[in-house]
Amino acid sequence: MSRFRTIGVGLVTAAALAASATPAAAAPASPAAPAKPAKSCPPDVYYKVKSKKVVSYWAPGTHFVDGKGGKITGKVDRAYTKSATLEAGAEASISAVWASVKVNVSASATRSNTVTVGHWYEHPISKNRYGHIRYRVIGYKVLFEKWRTQGNCKNKFLDAFYGNIPTTKEGWKYWETKKP
Repeated sequence: MSRFRTIGVGLVTAAALAASATPAAAAPASPAAPAKPAKSCPPDVYYKVKSKKVVSYWAPGTHFVDGKGGKITGKVDRAYTKSATLEAGAEASISAVWASVKVNVSASATRSNTVTVGHWYEHPISKNRYGHIRYRVIGYKVLFEKWRTQGNCKNKFLDAFYGNIPTTKEGWKYWETKKP
């Protein structure tokens, strides 16, 4: 062990002597550290989904009431189309927000859902109650935010607006009340 220590110390001493025997080369004066290039991002406008709420878009002419007790029957007699819309004044289009809708709202979101004629429904009504049925397209009321990425990579809020987004899901809703 002592031999290893002696050899190691000898090598370190030799290296130190060799370095000190070499004439010192004048180190070139280092210029000021190069300035970092300013952070730069391509300007871009994008949309975020701030909130969403499940809603029913009722098909017109499909609300039926019957009772007291017994059975209620209903049928969709005319076609109805619910299309995705943005509130008046929104400076955006459905096409612009669509990528955000499919990812952040629902995979079943659709630009338009058409209810066809012929959907029948029947449901028993509890004694002394009134039954209600109504046909609906299930969708979302969505609060969108519009943002801009600036050249300095900071994000700037531009606008907020609501959108009505239908899904491919539809069907009858049944409920009961004490009065018609």
